[in-house]
Amino acid sequence: MRLTIAAAVAVAGLFGVGAALADGLTPSDYQYLQRMFGLTAQSGPIADLTPNESQALHSAIDDLKTYPEGRDRQVRRYLTLVYPRECKRWVEAHPGDAPCSPPADPAAAPGKAASDRLCAECHLFGSSTAPAFREMAQQREWNAHKVGHALRHNHDLLLRLSEPQLDALAVYINSLKP
Repeated sequence: MRLTIAAAVAVAGLFGVGAALADGLTPSDYQYLQRMFGLTAQSGPIADLTPNESQALHSAIDDLKTYPEGRDRQVRRYLTLVYPRECKRWVEAHPGDAPCSPPADPAAAPGKAASDRLCAECHLFGSSTAPAFREMAQQREWNAHKVGHALRHNHDLLLRLSEPQLDALAVYINSLKP
């Protein structure tokens, strides 16, 4: 017996999982993403998700909700995995534009572009070895000197950025304050 997608959604609704299956992210998922990562439904990394990616993100959030540390780690990994795909889709839809969707604050665009090229893999959502830029923004006000110092003293990579690049990165990090 073959089950159509509509029938699967109807059957899932009988068991109380229809909203998640049909809509991907739920209101409680959005609350979690806002609280943990400062992401809203309109944020580039969330707004550009495909339906399958949205459903997978919901699963990452929901499946481990009784184990918050594991859930946070899993969601960070998933967001880090899907972000480059979203950037690729952005470039295809906006040729010659920024490497990924622009930040809410246009003044942060040069720093976000540098971050997308050099830093996002570890610092956009954070990792086991690197704090998220959002967390860094909450800790202090950043400037070119502080970013340069952090790169020289707390970083495994030897990134050589110019003073304007450091300043742009500082503006971007500061734009992520809640």
